[in-house]
Amino acid sequence: MGHVLALAMQKGGVGKTTTTLSLGAVLAERGRRVLLIDLDPQANLTQGLSVDPSGLEYSVYEVLLNPEKGTAFATLATSAGVDLIPSSLDLAGAELELAGKVGRELLLRKALREARQSYDYILVDPPPSLGIFSLNALAACDTVLVPMQLHAYALKAMPQLEQTIALVREIHPTLAIGGIVCTLADRRTNLSGQIEQQVRDAYGDLVFETVIPMNVKLAEAPTAGLPIGRYAPQSAGALAYAALATELEVRYGR
Repeated sequence: MGHVLALAMQKGGVGKTTTTLSLGAVLAERGRRVLLIDLDPQANLTQGLSVDPSGLEYSVYEVLLNPEKGTAFATLATSAGVDLIPSSLDLAGAELELAGKVGRELLLRKALREARQSYDYILVDPPPSLGIFSLNALAACDTVLVPMQLHAYALKAMPQLEQTIALVREIHPTLAIGGIVCTLADRRTNLSGQIEQQVRDAYGDLVFETVIPMNVKLAEAPTAGLPIGRYAPQSAGALAYAALATELEVRYGR
């Protein structure tokens, strides 16, 4: 049965989508069966895989509206080797539409029942805000993977995320943070190193050894519609995500 990870941090610009795409692509290159799910109405993950969100027949929107149908009907194969359930423009208005559904926080969890048998890893990319899509991601996942940007306010968003996880435990008692990834590290300054140490002091072994650096190639890759491992395989960003994928495989035994 596949391991479902939700990439969560209730703050934008921390490298959440980049981590979802980059990790997923590396794992797929290593022969893992990987499904990525774009739960963000901005559809950055979808576009980062060269999929046009405006021209889709089906997307995650239809999956949430019809969870009993599973996910296969809305799943696309991509050139990056990962399968994708894309986001679409329809998702922006779906929150109100889903508000009246019974068990609306469990729609994705229900839809993924069969898909879990078909994949080694399922990575879910929700928006950086508390709402129906983030709750669905947390309720559906086995563990939460937290990208944390190494800047002065890095730890400020964690209490809010931990409170959200505590709330979701009412319907998903085993939910927990499975790992913290330090991202956007600027090795030219001492500040990144100091913040990294604060994160490690606060969260210990939850923090992966690999640190993702600030890297121009990482910023360019989504515009090219390619994961970093294909766009610039020898770049610092690509090498870091390859190392992170190795840690992930060891941590989850897959």
